[in-house]
Amino acid sequence: MVPEFTRAVRGPLFERHSCFLAGPLVAGQRQALIERLRVLLAAGVPGYAILVLLPDRATARRFRQAVDRLDLGPYSTVDLQTYYGLASRLVRLFWPLVAGKAGFAAPARPPVFLNYEAAQYLMGQVVEPLLAEGYFEGLYLRPQRILSQLLDNLNKAAVADFALAEVGPRLSRAWAGEEQRLRVYEQVQTCIDRYRGHCLRQGLLDASLVFEVCNRHLIAQEEFWRYFTERYRHLLIDSAEELVPVAGDLVGRLLPRCDSALLGGDAQAGFRIFLGVDAPGATQLQQQCKETIAAAPEACTSWDLVAFADRIGAKLGQATDGASGGSPRLAVAEVVQARYRGQMIEAVAQRIVQKIAEGVAPGEIAVVAPHADGVLRFLLSETFRAADIPFAIVRRYETLREEPVVRACLALAILAHPDWGQRLSLFDLSGALERALKPLDRLRAELIARHLYDPRSGQLNPASALNAAMGERMGRPALARYEALRAWIEAYRSGAADPWDHFLRRLFGEVLSHAALEPEEAEVYSKLIASAASFREVAPAMALEGAAIGQRYVEMIGAGVVAAQYLTDVDLDEAPESIALVAPVYTYLLSGHVARYQFWLDIGSANWWEPLHQPLTNHYVLTRRWNREERWTDAVDYSLRNRNLYRLVRGLCLRCRDGIYLCASESEGHGSAQDGPLMMAVQQVLQEDRG
Repeated sequence: MVPEFTRAVRGPLFERHSCFLAGPLVAGQRQALIERLRVLLAAGVPGYAILVLLPDRATARRFRQAVDRLDLGPYSTVDLQTYYGLASRLVRLFWPLVAGKAGFAAPARPPVFLNYEAAQYLMGQVVEPLLAEGYFEGLYLRPQRILSQLLDNLNKAAVADFALAEVGPRLSRAWAGEEQRLRVYEQVQTCIDRYRGHCLRQGLLDASLVFEVCNRHLIAQEEFWRYFTERYRHLLIDSAEELVPVAGDLVGRLLPRCDSALLGGDAQAGFRIFLGVDAPGATQLQQQCKETIAAAPEACTSWDLVAFADRIGAKLGQATDGASGGSPRLAVAEVVQARYRGQMIEAVAQRIVQKIAEGVAPGEIAVVAPHADGVLRFLLSETFRAADIPFAIVRRYETLREEPVVRACLALAILAHPDWGQRLSLFDLSGALERALKPLDRLRAELIARHLYDPRSGQLNPASALNAAMGERMGRPALARYEALRAWIEAYRSGAADPWDHFLRRLFGEVLSHAALEPEEAEVYSKLIASAASFREVAPAMALEGAAIGQRYVEMIGAGVVAAQYLTDVDLDEAPESIALVAPVYTYLLSGHVARYQFWLDIGSANWWEPLHQPLTNHYVLTRRWNREERWTDAVDYSLRNRNLYRLVRGLCLRCRDGIYLCASESEGHGSAQDGPLMMAVQQVLQEDRG
């Protein structure tokens, strides 16, 4: 924490004083907020009267750990909330007050809250007949991508506080390309209108309805506002630039009523653009505060790294502070180049092993890339394990289908539920047997699947059906474990079916939790069971009962639905010093982690600069600050891409202390050349500096 922030920690307690800590997150705003919380509690302020608003659940966990360590007695329980968590709780508490006004068909019935998985399933049910009619033809999108982009549109409208009926017209008005896209936007509007109508009829609240009900129907109620302002007398805000607009509205309205308020933010950050955050809103909140304490970027890292970021920004046409006194060349520890991407990754791993041998702690090294794809994860994992270096590969979003242990678990579930009418591929079955019958190698698992599975009936045949030679190849110990598994499945099939998540618990406890189970696999099973339990709770409200719950869940995971527990459990800035970190760039930036050395991989890849292909939505057009008369031209698109790339570079440089390794290959994994905007800007800066 920079020294300037200590003054805010000891600021007035009951004088309606508000202070804004401006500057990069690594300047120590988070530490200052935790210290301020300690000061408030030690002064006798009850935790009940303090609202701490945080950007995500990972940050909430860190604050909770810090508060638990304070041990200030029974009145120190503090509300640590994300805005969605706060809005959900308030809507649930005041439901009778708002249900009728919000348009729900049965306001006397309690609400059912949908997590992201359930919302995707419900959207799929609504959209499926429309897709059969030819909606979104020619876009070449997987169904899951269609569902997620439609839900994005609902959420963007809710957090920016404009009517849902405006989504299609806003997209159409801004579009400057081929006319066929206008028809797509009409179809988008039809889909989201039908989905919203279904939610209102059935009393279902997804994230968009939670935001809308809270912002439009609850906050305006005099009864609610009296309760809210009388309860929360002290306000602490972490990362104000990561607030969505409606959260900023609530904070701005509450500020003048609080006895004290301390906010931290950096208007030049705001990395959750895809979630609708409003980084410029941090500046507005700063202007509402009575005092501002600013920390300069160079107070957080070296002049050389600040100069490097600013020079990159200048090459991208972005206005920067123009740091003087630093050398961009000195910010770069080394440029690592190779012909092929695999060779580049191997060279990076060797450099990391070398740095650790020189005495650098693994936790002081971070590897960032546009995407932590399978090749990157595999090659780095193999090298780190061979060198006995502990590491963590972190992805902020995960799809359960990508986990081999989940595919194995669902394959066994299909075997146990013949009424689903699903058949397994030999590949999925052999993978399931390999994990369920450990220790078992893949070859024997494939032999068992090929010779003992009847795809017509979907049943496992007894091992006695094998001839002696094949039985000898598979091995008696393996066949004994196979027979135990087959007997368990047959016993389950002959009895009454358990509720879906109960079945998964039994499967884990009675079949899969053997001595050879790895802790990482057990953790994944835990996520799967929690996800299934959450889905079963809301299933009746989506007209799903009995065996259909498990069947639809398996189909949904097979389609690539993102897990509701999409935040990874590895907390980057709480990771021990002994762990080297590998993460996608956005995940790393949102963590607040700081390293001595960073390795930027694939700097020639256009993925640093190109957004995801999302033809059904637009993160910028569907914001409060978009000029509705402006058109989405190539020039606008180009400018915003450059601005976001500079934001990434600046954020990374502020989270590095000693030097950056710039890593590139002549071609990407699929063979295309690496000559993206980041590579070109880096080359220009380094050439000028050498000159």
